[in-house]
Amino acid sequence: MDVTTPTQLNSPAKIHAPSNHHIHTLPIELLSSIFLYLYRDQSISRATDDLHNTHKLAFIMLVCKHWKAIVECNPTLWTDIWLGRRPQHVDARDWVGWLETLFKRSRTMPLALTILVSFVDLEDAGQVLLQHLPRCETLVIQLPEGHRILSCPFPILRTIFISGYDSRYESDYRGPLLLDAPNLRSLSSSTIHIIPFVKAHGTPPTHGSLESFSINGGWDNMMGKLPLARVSLPSLKSLSLAYTDDLWDILPKLDTPNLESLFVNCGLAEWSQQVGSPTPVLCNLRELTWYSHSDAMNEIPNLRHLLQHCPNIECFIYNCHLGSANSKQEYLLREDADDLALALSESLDETHESTPRLCPRLRRLQLACASFEQVRDLALMRPALEYVSLQFREPGEVVTQSMTAWREKVDLVRWIRSKVEFKFEMDGVAVGSDLQEEEGVFWDPVGAPLSDYL
Repeated sequence: MDVTTPTQLNSPAKIHAPSNHHIHTLPIELLSSIFLYLYRDQSISRATDDLHNTHKLAFIMLVCKHWKAIVECNPTLWTDIWLGRRPQHVDARDWVGWLETLFKRSRTMPLALTILVSFVDLEDAGQVLLQHLPRCETLVIQLPEGHRILSCPFPILRTIFISGYDSRYESDYRGPLLLDAPNLRSLSSSTIHIIPFVKAHGTPPTHGSLESFSINGGWDNMMGKLPLARVSLPSLKSLSLAYTDDLWDILPKLDTPNLESLFVNCGLAEWSQQVGSPTPVLCNLRELTWYSHSDAMNEIPNLRHLLQHCPNIECFIYNCHLGSANSKQEYLLREDADDLALALSESLDETHESTPRLCPRLRRLQLACASFEQVRDLALMRPALEYVSLQFREPGEVVTQSMTAWREKVDLVRWIRSKVEFKFEMDGVAVGSDLQEEEGVFWDPVGAPLSDYL
């Protein structure tokens, strides 16, 4: 019998009792503490290929009846519940009975619930499930058909993650989905089918508890899935927007006066050369992360527009999305590959030559690529800069000229490192028997073609 599911509800259990019974002399309190530690250990995961195995301590319950009884009688060890596929040879009535037992073992404690909707028959499990959803503190749910569950009240829910993508799935739900979760802190949706928000509470109405918000817009017009009125998020600290052409329509829709971290994955966005809609100034933003894609239209002008509205950021991360083996080469061949580094080196005007035009308070900077000379200019322009890293090397940074040219590059990197902590890609260099290195700068006295080092 699988100790976690009713695969053979009328058959005796196969207990693997050890020949050594010294384990029975351990106090129950000590065993309970050990089991609780294992239960909460993130490195111990459920079998990903076995949707029936819904308890992390199945291996503990197989040791002996004594250990199995300790696990079954401790409600804390039943607060992290996974609902997967009902075994084919178990009828619906027995399966519902097992679910009732599963939830009863946690008594009235808050739940962390994962529902693999693709494998759970909601017609069978719905009646039991809906009774216990108000106890959910954490909810992970997979599409499709998640709207019925998400329409329930969640009075203590703090974290929700909605996953699943099926291009064939057509949702019957139209308009914004508003969760009745007044204490929600973190909301993340990685599916284009659901763009959830939280029902406003209080006067004036706000979504005051939400601190982290992440949505994946897809490439359809997602504005119809947003609330009509502006959404007030006074406690929001972190915002992530991915794969959407509607970036400049979403940002004005969200009132985020205390936003500190913004993540944008532009994907295959088709943006205009100029942003036509009003853009809010994100005065409290401290960290901006931007994932670039070689096929995005007008990416750099749009990014520059955003930087102009983030005057106080201290950390800027600009990385190339490594979606394919050729992502690096595609990025390095872009005509605008140098534009961002150049823009960050621009002075405010001729009378303030030492004042950067963009992000004057920048302290930490990660770029997809820049030359050593561009990094030097950044260090000169920005005395507050403390850290610079490069995802890729500039093509040709392996010196194939004279030793003097190599020494000049080494001295340049050494000077940069006297001003800032400087890191750059090391794995992309083809190391040969004649290749020499100092300060991460390579010299090939043989003079191999530059294409060998791209």
